[in-house]
Amino acid sequence: MSHIIGSVLDTMFKIALMAVIVVYTYKYAMEAYAFGYRVFAEGPVSSPEAAKVVSIYIPGETDAMEIGKVLEEKGLIKDARIFLVQELLSGHHGELKEGTYELSSAMTPEEMIKVLTAKPAEEEEGEASGENAGSADESADGEETQESQDAADTGEEEAPEAEEGQQ
Repeated sequence: MSHIIGSVLDTMFKIALMAVIVVYTYKYAMEAYAFGYRVFAEGPVSSPEAAKVVSIYIPGETDAMEIGKVLEEKGLIKDARIFLVQELLSGHHGELKEGTYELSSAMTPEEMIKVLTAKPAEEEEGEASGENAGSADESADGEETQESQDAADTGEEEAPEAEEGQQ
């Protein structure tokens, strides 16, 4: 009789153990699925009407996880881990650049990654003003530059006195 009771208890223990394994496997499989789904379908944190724009500075040599934590703290994304995986799987992996960026809570994480891999606004403004300064110099000296170029093309050298006499 004790042999039968021992056998029944052993079978009940194995069934309970299998049930626990199945429940936990199902639970973690659902969490993994939800995480994977969010990696590819994560939307913006807020609607365009309720969006807030936040300026953030990304120092050099900052990795995607650190940036994700900053974005999560500022309320721009929901989960830094998902941002990390999105950056790893994006076509912009490893291209996050140092600088100050204006990001909106109405942007998707994918849009934020594109912004963070582009030139920061401050660099673009600096280049634009540098280009404008260069073109202003050219327009002021445009005639002289064109004349110098023409002379160089024909192999002649201009005499500075002759140019001053013409003016």
